[in-house]
Amino acid sequence: MTTFSDSAWKDMHPALWMARVEARVLVREMFDEDLVITSGRRPPTPGGSSKHGTGEAMDIRSREWPPTEQRAFATELGNRLGEDFDVIVEGPASLDPRYQNRVAHVHVEIDPKGRHLTG
Repeated sequence: MTTFSDSAWKDMHPALWMARVEARVLVREMFDEDLVITSGRRPPTPGGSSKHGTGEAMDIRSREWPPTEQRAFATELGNRLGEDFDVIVEGPASLDPRYQNRVAHVHVEIDPKGRHLTG
């Protein structure tokens, strides 16, 4: 089961539907719990570069997972989704200082490299 917490899933890019299924399977495998998507399509943040505004990004709740597990989840999901997706740990578990002051979540967005993604 997938739970949506204040997220808009209307008009999401078709590739995000596939990514959502992969994320759900992986959350079940790693944590034996349901996937919680905290954000889908939403108005863009001023000055931000996120693809939420175009329906090409989603955020996955990860705050209950230990930092090493958040990073392991993001790495494995990125491997499963392939090179046309960016999967980023945001929040205190992030190894990138630019994302450490955010609420803990895993951000997934389409970032086509030109080989696989269509639509």
